[in-house]
Formats: sequence, C-alpha cells, structure tokens
Amino acid sequence: MKALNTKKRSVVAITSIVTMSLLVGCSSNTNNAAPPSNSAQGPEPLPIKISLNFDGKDIPQPGNEAQKAIEKYTNSKLSINLISSNDFCSKLPVMIASGDMPQILASCGAPNQSYLISAAQNGAFWDIGPYIKDYKNLSLMPPAVYDNVKIDGKLYGIPRYRPFARYAYTYRKDWLTNVGLQQPKTVDDLYNMFKAFTNNDPDKNGVNDTYGMTMMIKNDSLRPDFGVTFGAPNAWGLKDGKFTKSEETPEYFEAIKFTKKLYDEKLINQDFASIDVPKFEANLENAKSGVINEATNKILTFETRVKSHNPNAVMDAFSIVEGPKGKLINGERGSNGILMFPKSSVKTEADLKQLLGFIDKLSDKPMADLLEWGIQGKHYDLKDGKAVRTNQDAFDNEVGFPYKFPFETVPVTKIRTEGVLDPMTKLQIQLEEDNDKYAVLDPTIVLISPTWATKGQELQQILLDAKVKYIMGKIDENGWKAAIDKFKGAGGDQTAKEYAEAYAKTQKK
Repeated sequence: MKALNTKKRSVVAITSIVTMSLLVGCSSNTNNAAPPSNSAQGPEPLPIKISLNFDGKDIPQPGNEAQKAIEKYTNSKLSINLISSNDFCSKLPVMIASGDMPQILASCGAPNQSYLISAAQNGAFWDIGPYIKDYKNLSLMPPAVYDNVKIDGKLYGIPRYRPFARYAYTYRKDWLTNVGLQQPKTVDDLYNMFKAFTNNDPDKNGVNDTYGMTMMIKNDSLRPDFGVTFGAPNAWGLKDGKFTKSEETPEYFEAIKFTKKLYDEKLINQDFASIDVPKFEANLENAKSGVINEATNKILTFETRVKSHNPNAVMDAFSIVEGPKGKLINGERGSNGILMFPKSSVKTEADLKQLLGFIDKLSDKPMADLLEWGIQGKHYDLKDGKAVRTNQDAFDNEVGFPYKFPFETVPVTKIRTEGVLDPMTKLQIQLEEDNDKYAVLDPTIVLISPTWATKGQELQQILLDAKVKYIMGKIDENGWKAAIDKFKGAGGDQTAKEYAEAYAKTQKK
C-alpha cells in the first residue's frame, strides 16, 4: 500500500507553498468585503448567532473576557451556542431539517454525512466559493483544503484548518519508565505497553487500579481505530478503478481482532462503547489509564491536566507504530469540519459578506494572538517580543476549547506573534510534520455517491454495531462476516459502484 498518492503529494507541495503565501498575506490590507470599522461613529455591532461543537469541560459564561475581546475587535455581538460534540452530531440533522438555524453553523466533522450533502444540494447553504478571493486571510488557505470539503465542486463552508495527519498516542512516560519499557515502535510494543500499564502497577501504589488505554466511540468511529495501522485502507480502498470498504478487508479484521484482544484482557476501559468525551479524557487525567489517542493539539492540554493532579507526572507522545505493512497513519482532509452559512438565516449576499468578514478578521494578528496565546497578562506574557505561556489550563478552558478549536480557520503560524514554545508544543509540530510521510488518504474524499448521500449514516451504523459486538464478544467471526454482507446488500456494493463511476469521470477530465 502506498502511504501517499498523487493527491497527497500535491497537498504536501501546496502546504509548503502556503508558508510563503502567509508572509505575503500578512502585509496585505486588501479585503473588499471587510465589516465596518469599529469607531465611535461607526454602526452598531453586528449581532451574530452561532452554533458550534464543543470538546471542553465547562462552557464559559456569555460576556467573558475572551468573547468580549472578539466582539470588540470584530464589532459584533455574539450569541454562541456551544454543544458537546457527541450531542451536537445527533442534534445537527434535526436542526438542518427544521430550517431553524443560526447564521453560522458548524458541521459535525467532515461534510460527508448524507443529510448534510442532501441539504447542501437542495440549497440550504450558501456556496461561498466565489467570495473567498475577496478576503485577505481566507484566501491564504491551502487550495487543497478547500477542495477536500467541496460538494459537487461547490464550497458550502469555511474549513477549520488542521494538519493532514494529526493523531497521536499521548502517554505517561513515568509509567513507562516504571515498568521498564521504551516508547513503542511496533504494534507488538504497543500491546506490551498496554499490558504492562494494566498488570505491572505502573503508578507504584501497590493497587491493581490502572489499565493501558482509554477508548471511546467518537463521531460514529472507534477512537482509536487500528485499521490503517494493520494495513487496511482509510475508509475506502481503490484498486484498478474499483472501491472496497475498509471493513471488508482481511487487514481490517486483523485490526478488530487486536482491539478485541485489548478488551478481553481488560487493557482498555470496558465501557468504551458508552462513555462521552469528558470521561474519555478523565480516564487519562485521573491516572486510570496510561494512554489516550487524540489530536496532536491536545498533547499540551493533557500534560497540563495530568500535572494538575500529579505534578511529578511525566508525559510524552508518539504517532506511528509499525504494523504488518509498515508505518502507516490515517490521513485526513486537512480540516476539522466547516463553518456553514444557512440561507434560512443569512438572507442576502450583503449579510453573507458581513459574516465572511467576521470570520476573516478572526485571523488578523490581534485575533490570531488571542486564539493562540489567550489574554496577555492572564494566559501569556511577552518576553523579548515573544509570547510565553503562563497558564495553559486556564487558556484551554477559557479560550482554547470554546473559541480557538471551534473558530480557527486558516493556518496562522506566520500571522500570530512568535512564541517561546514549550517542549510539548515543539513535539506536536514535529509529529505533524513527520506524519505527512506516512499518511494514507481516503480516495473518496472528493467523490459523491448518491447512495452514500442518502444511506451513509445507516450503513456506517451497521459497521459500527458489528465492531462493538465483535469486540465485546457478542458475535463471532461468522457474525462479523454476516454484518459485512448486510452492509454490502444494504447499499455498500451500490456505493462502491457509484464511487467507481464518479472516479472514472474525474480521470477523463
């Protein structure tokens, strides 16, 4: 299996080019549709209603210091509805179907859910593609990031930029030292780490009260999912113009057998199928488990939280372990969902341009600094012109989870004030760079299957139910095969055929 296809190589090239573009963009003041200036004689603040997914613990109160800073700079009055990600994903289809939506609405992960595609195709959201060039910051987004969220060639929202492969195992390095092991390099090493964290008293308290890794179901997927690690395709495999769902492959079955082994030996939490994000993360933070697989931008957050319970704890992280087919990691779209503009609440082009101007201004240097560093004197200080973090935990709770992660769109590395980076942030950046070399992409990212658009959620649920039941021992290998056959008959085979037809059309262009 090739870790990078042609599209991926172009993504890497574009990503390197954007660095130069950012430098140029920072000196540009061109914005044909910026909102009115915030002067004493200027217009009233623009009222904006927004609904976003939220992965933090405590939702901040309206009128807090960070929100006031955003409102002052953008001349807006924000009404933000933050909903925990799992609840958000279940509520979003209802919101869209009702037509009762705010002016800015986040998607639940990638915009490839059937209900969202159907809504976009039926005119529920503005196509913002023609307007992007008019905004100095939004026009700096790597083109591949926009391309990877288009539906039928149209752009129905602003992607929230993320690295193309950004998941890592964050773990208790002090526990690993206590059990006499080194950082895992292979799947076998990973298993041995989980086993030692469960059976060898890694916290040295004399009590058998820990286990290897915390797991959950997030956005209808296992976290982590070991499929690519074992050599399976990322979502769909493409060979000789034909498509095969990852779960249909022998490599994926080996991955799910590995996950079942972890469950049977109690090396993962036994309630993985029912817990929410706060419990998932608390298992690591409260020293129940020694490993969590999450986004690289949470490495520093986890270190801060763990140390708040145990100042002597030592944290570390790695992304890739070598599996049966080498070093492989899931590649992504280069974004974490999109920010959409419903036509039911954004009535005119003028209204849309004001909202795009608001989002664009969130990447101006003052806002880039707020979203990256927080409030000066509270979350960071300046030393020799560089930002120095002073209170990471407060930043995460007050700025990071409620505003940075849901709102940050274009990459702002060259826009924000340069910072004195802590070791964990340096590690995050290094892992994200290294991961690009081994990323396996989903070949259906930019393809549309009418069957998947209408039945994708139902088909995914068939597979997810089978995974959970197999891991928990409620079905055997024959039951797994029966579930795959059910998936294929319920629309999986038809989806594969439609993807093949859509792919063939792209090859003729």
